[in-house]
Amino acid sequence: MEKEEFLVKVEEEVYGPIPLDRIINDVKSGELTKEATFFDNDDWIPVSLLLEERMPVEPWNDDNWIDNKDDLLAEDGPPLPASSAWEDVNRKGRWLMIYGDHLVFEGGDMNFDAIGPMMEGEPLSGGIPLKKIINVTFKNHEKGVDILASSFHRMYEVYTLKCCLSMNDSIELLKELKEANVRVLDN
Repeated sequence: MEKEEFLVKVEEEVYGPIPLDRIINDVKSGELTKEATFFDNDDWIPVSLLLEERMPVEPWNDDNWIDNKDDLLAEDGPPLPASSAWEDVNRKGRWLMIYGDHLVFEGGDMNFDAIGPMMEGEPLSGGIPLKKIINVTFKNHEKGVDILASSFHRMYEVYTLKCCLSMNDSIELLKELKEANVRVLDN
């Protein structure tokens, strides 16, 4: 398995490529300042992001495109006014929703497991038009049911958005997907 290595920038000085585990250890030991950044082939990201188990997600209205803050949905509800919404049992604040004719995965705290796919350019959230879904897989899990919705990314690449729903919520989702003629697989 190939070790991930990244360029590291401290102030204006660039070092590396340096293995990811060394970057983490250097920050933890104080040898590398928390203000340093690493390059993910797209942007310079703060190394402090690598230390946090649960990374805060910026509010989706950070550019203030909604004039009245009261127009935002309740803090404990889904981030969009969806016709159907189910909360992920593993990631508080992450929702699987049917928003119009799209299956949408949105919200929730970022976690360390998401960094790898994010740096590879894979989407972690977003919507898939129901007619563009390749399939939705339901896999039993100790906390509920893992829901994996797959679609095409770029020309020939497939990506999968994932969440874990309670058993009752997964049954409701299954009914709605079957009504929409979405290909459903169970495992």
